[in-house]
Amino acid sequence: MELPGSIGWRSRYSGIIFADPPYLVLQATPVFPGGQGRLADRGVVWDPLALWESIVKPGAHYLLTSDCGYAPDAGIEEAVLVSHPDARTVVWELDIEGLRPALDDSCLPSQGFLRLVFAREDYEGCIGDMLRELRDWATRPNAPTDLSDVHGLGYLCKEYPDVRSIRVDEFEPNIDGWALERLLDLDLDAPRRPTPIWPRGTVIDLGFFEVGDGHALMAVDGEPLKATWPGRYFTRWEALTAFRAWLATVQRDFALPAGFVRSTGNGRNRFVLLQASDRSRCHAAGRRLAQVLQECCDEGATAPGVTVRYLDCDLSVATVAAGLDGSADLGGG
Repeated sequence: MELPGSIGWRSRYSGIIFADPPYLVLQATPVFPGGQGRLADRGVVWDPLALWESIVKPGAHYLLTSDCGYAPDAGIEEAVLVSHPDARTVVWELDIEGLRPALDDSCLPSQGFLRLVFAREDYEGCIGDMLRELRDWATRPNAPTDLSDVHGLGYLCKEYPDVRSIRVDEFEPNIDGWALERLLDLDLDAPRRPTPIWPRGTVIDLGFFEVGDGHALMAVDGEPLKATWPGRYFTRWEALTAFRAWLATVQRDFALPAGFVRSTGNGRNRFVLLQASDRSRCHAAGRRLAQVLQECCDEGATAPGVTVRYLDCDLSVATVAAGLDGSADLGGG
């Protein structure tokens, strides 16, 4: 489903933290085409700092997340895939299953993706307006009598009758800390230039690269990314589905289905094939992912001059439990 994109929000004080002195928590509730109407009740918020970054940098951004900053706590399992196809347009592609808690249950299908298309000028303007409003809310003093619908307000008025003014001291989401300070430090009027995902000339390799007791799935200029999931660099839903199709051909050694011997040693976090005949299917899916990711990099200013390749790395075949079919192994390494 494709809709014209727009970014709306409702700034709100979500609660009071009873420190010394008590302070308010600030957040922005999302409003957007295809969005659920009761996101505040579900604990889903905008990440305005991620929105700000998405203006100049395409990729997978957790623009919609939990108020605590850890998206799965609100049932959100996927980021918003942001692309910059040209100088005038920003596109979001939202996986419906992975972002279901933030999306309208009645209007959207149960699977597939929602595409929102924004005019860049409007996109930048709305995000800038949101941040300016949030900064205003973050710095103003508030008399308790001027507040409403704030969790803990009744307790504040009853137990802290001498409090005449209360200010914001936390901005959500704040998973990395210092979110309020970063909000207040932003230079919203400084010119900003597009930032490619990778510098020109970078070589991206996809494959199964042994790192410790596991596999890295991506290497940049020959260096495996040890703690980075490739999905953070996806800009289109097609890349996400190609990635899923690739990983559907393998299993983590520690999570093998019944009937297979799970490793307890140094390789338990590595990917393995369930049977040797899956090898060609795995590598074909990997080459398809590399092709799609190359097309994404070549789009607009995403990552011009970057090369994406797939390497046919060797994979072990899982060991079948002895006695189940009369054999102890399905085919070696």
